[in-house]
Amino acid sequence: MARFTPPTPRSRRLGRELRRLREARSLTQGDAAKLLRCSQQRIARIESGDIKPRPRDVLEILVAYDVPHDEEQGLTLRAMAEQLREPGWWQRLNTLPARYVTFIAYEAEATDLRQFQPTLIPGLMQTRAYAQEVIRIGRETDQEETTQRVEARLKRQEVLTARKPPLRLQAIITEQALMLEVGDADVRREQLAHIIKVAALPNVTVQVLTLAAGAHLAVHGGFEVLTFADGDPPLGYIETLAGELFLESPEEIRRLTGVHEHLLSLALSPRESIRFIQEKQDGIG
Repeated sequence: MARFTPPTPRSRRLGRELRRLREARSLTQGDAAKLLRCSQQRIARIESGDIKPRPRDVLEILVAYDVPHDEEQGLTLRAMAEQLREPGWWQRLNTLPARYVTFIAYEAEATDLRQFQPTLIPGLMQTRAYAQEVIRIGRETDQEETTQRVEARLKRQEVLTARKPPLRLQAIITEQALMLEVGDADVRREQLAHIIKVAALPNVTVQVLTLAAGAHLAVHGGFEVLTFADGDPPLGYIETLAGELFLESPEEIRRLTGVHEHLLSLALSPRESIRFIQEKQDGIG
């Protein structure tokens, strides 16, 4: 069975370039489909990034659009297609929901991540023990899925340290999340110490939203906003009980970004937040 390969910023970027070539020649998607002897749906999915064309597919498109394939523009597009063939580690995650795997693919290429998590420590800052406790909930009988989710969560954290350049993370954590009893005292103490360690990274900012801040615009749930390089549009991501949602419209992104700015204005400063977390850590019996 073929593995799921989610769209990525790179596949969307290539799709946009191919769409520009088509439109520059005043061709509709239907016209392009006739030239390439394929369905209009396939053209649409290539241009949206849902289908990752092979280098020879791009070569056929260049020929059909009368674009020199051995000059700079053609060579660049063919190289982009070649890069799409490089498999991501997330493609081996065969027990996880497709939308979650898609999010991991986007996260791997994002430059910045704005995040608000109301009830739990964000996944990019979880320890193995904390992640195991959280992921076991509701999955007591599915050991394979639990194990895969834990390993995926830890692997994702490499975007903060191993990737060059690393992801810039701006995380808002609530006092409720710091106080929630996940695992025993050792698990909770280790987790708070780990947040302090991660917050010391130059590309990570952690701020705590205390109970004293009162009601706010995100009382109904958490969210994330990913930003990309090379002009790729930002992406919003929300987890719900019914599944994951991706938000892409400029209006939706402005709304999420505005809410994040609102929460930052209510949260403790980064320095105050670290002191607050240390106090919570010291208070664990």
